[in-house]
Amino acid sequence: MKINAERLWDREQEVGEYGRDPRGGISRFAWTPEYREAAILLIKWMEEAGLKVRVDTVGNIYGRYEGTKDLPPVLTGSHFDTVPMGGKYDGLAGVMTALEALETMREAGYKPKRPIEMIAFINEEASQFLGGHFGSKAICGMLPHDFASVSVDRNTGKTMKEAMLEYDMGLEPDNFEGSFIKKEDYFAFIELHIEQGKYLLKKGLPVAVVNDIAGIHQFYITYYGESAHAGGMAMEDRHDAFAAAAMTACEVERLALESGSPTRGTVGYLKVEPNEHNIVANKVTFSVDFREVEDDIWKQLYDNLIEFVEKQCEERGLTYKVKSTISTAPCHCHPRLKEIIAESADKHGIPHMNMVSYPAHDAMQMGRLYPMAMIFLRSSNGGVSHCPEELTTKEDLAAGAQVLCETLQRLCELEEI
Repeated sequence: MKINAERLWDREQEVGEYGRDPRGGISRFAWTPEYREAAILLIKWMEEAGLKVRVDTVGNIYGRYEGTKDLPPVLTGSHFDTVPMGGKYDGLAGVMTALEALETMREAGYKPKRPIEMIAFINEEASQFLGGHFGSKAICGMLPHDFASVSVDRNTGKTMKEAMLEYDMGLEPDNFEGSFIKKEDYFAFIELHIEQGKYLLKKGLPVAVVNDIAGIHQFYITYYGESAHAGGMAMEDRHDAFAAAAMTACEVERLALESGSPTRGTVGYLKVEPNEHNIVANKVTFSVDFREVEDDIWKQLYDNLIEFVEKQCEERGLTYKVKSTISTAPCHCHPRLKEIIAESADKHGIPHMNMVSYPAHDAMQMGRLYPMAMIFLRSSNGGVSHCPEELTTKEDLAAGAQVLCETLQRLCELEEI
């Protein structure tokens, strides 16, 4: 079975334009009018491809291609939203290649033994409502019952519940349980995604088999000190919240560099109060983002940093608090699924490599319930993503869809993994 590269590319470009931002790029956020318009188009294409479509209580979109036996389906897909001023390929490539693979099967008259389902996850990027991977966490039962009521749009102050009701597609923000899936519901999960880096670009390869997805600790630290005159207060008498924050940012970098692993450690957000040039800061809030693939190192990074924070408070006469937004342990792709992806690529003459994903994905949550694996596609244009310049070529998108199609076909004929 050969996928239709032109159809895949044309659809990626068409639906990818929904949420076009006048500042540049695409801003297609969950439960917004532009997201709804894109979702309606996707559903139309899914129905035309002969899929049985449903939208769950939180907004994830499913499409089912029936099998010849009543067995747990293989599930594939990715997220349908973008970051602010993002690109057309992050997330969307996994949704559109899934649709193309299933439509190719139908056109070829192929009937899988197991059913195959595709999914378009909602609010993975959490551009408005912080936290990340909302759609996959919701269906895996990882969110509290009142999450929609207490989550607030950081830009408008609107609750997630209000946004879901205004979306007007029959969602039930007080019924997360209606979206839950169980271990016995699916056989395996495969996610195709763009790499969002330049390893494949540097190697000159279109596709990678993902070995592991790095765990992510993402949290905010706030130091509380005491304001004072920049000239009047002696250095030894200060309770400087910013000085502690600066030292902690350097410690984040040191911990990452000296972990013994290719750890990522980032401080990317900083808010200083009162933020005046001649006043010692009395309050500083900053973000920390650790990403690590080894389970023990992932845990130790957080513990070591909090130990450092407590020492800063002791030495400088400060207090602190921590607010966690993401704490997801590393997730390891299933060995047999990785073999099948590699064999599928070889069958179609598509060169590939193995690599680790340091960006987090919905596959991490799905991997808690099911055997899971990921396919990466080369990010061209310098490997950039989460920006208007994001690019995966037509040829690479087609190569990924072909590998996915073959992988799904092989998986749905298996009795066990």
